[in-house]
Amino acid sequence: MDELIRTFHIDWKLLIAQLVNFAVVLWVLYRFAIKPLSKAMDKRSKEIAKSLEDAKKIETNLMMAEEEREKKIQAAKQEAHQIIEQAQAQGSRQAQEMLEQAKADVGRVVTEAKNQIKSEKETMLREVKTEVAELVVKSTRKILAETVDNKIDSKLIEQTLIEIKNKES
Repeated sequence: MDELIRTFHIDWKLLIAQLVNFAVVLWVLYRFAIKPLSKAMDKRSKEIAKSLEDAKKIETNLMMAEEEREKKIQAAKQEAHQIIEQAQAQGSRQAQEMLEQAKADVGRVVTEAKNQIKSEKETMLREVKTEVAELVVKSTRKILAETVDNKIDSKLIEQTLIEIKNKES
């Protein structure tokens, strides 16, 4: 061993001093470099793990929100479909009501026209009867001009009018 020490020129004092220096450097590195780096890496690892966990939660929430959105869209579509059906039904009802109203209006107009025609017909018949009565009176006067007096003339007119009225009824 002595030969070995002489061959490599190993000095025990220097070797011990170097070992102490190495231990001090190692302790300083551990204390001020490795330990803080280790803590920082652990902290960073925890943050990354937490970020990954949060990302999974966000993804889950996003999927749930997407499902909820789809449900709301489907509900809105169904509601819109119901509203359209109701509008169509209401339109059909209104069309039917308008048709019935139009029929009623046409019936009323026809009834009024018939009543007016009947009234005009009665008026015309009365006028014609009056004219006929006057013609009968004139022709009777001409025929009986000198033989009949005013009293007989009035009676004949009244009788003719009564006969005409009786024929009307």
